[in-house]
Amino acid sequence: MPRFNRFFLIYLLTIPGSVSACSDNPVDTGEPRQAAAGEAELKQAESKTMNTIGSRRRRLPPELKPITVDGVVYQELRQGNKLGYEQKSGFLIALDQKTGEMLWHVRAYPIQYVEGKETDVQEVFFTRLELLPGGKEILIENELEKQFIVNLADHSVTCK
Repeated sequence: MPRFNRFFLIYLLTIPGSVSACSDNPVDTGEPRQAAAGEAELKQAESKTMNTIGSRRRRLPPELKPITVDGVVYQELRQGNKLGYEQKSGFLIALDQKTGEMLWHVRAYPIQYVEGKETDVQEVFFTRLELLPGGKEILIENELEKQFIVNLADHSVTCK
């Protein structure tokens, strides 16, 4: 079979599968359909809360507002791999409020990856970051609804 015909045949065979494989609807044939009332607005709102991670899409929790105590800003780090860790999520960092320099970081919880599954979709992000009464501890809640308390003085982490 000539080279051009072989590539053309492969191209034709992959088009129908790729249309439905990328669709949110498993039975979507790729044919245009009439938009329901408000669908455009829903898609626009969804695009603001969807991020591409690896080759898949997943809904990420919204960025949490940082907490500032005595000139130190505490916030979630979603790129722990840049600190040399295998996991990207689960880190609280402390930054100097004036310079933005990282003062310290702590891994609030480990991620147990399932072999054979893309690691990016297995990350577990913070859904809540709250300064506890007394101002010496931060409560972290993650997507699995597990809670952790970080002591700001000694950087220890305890499960709640």
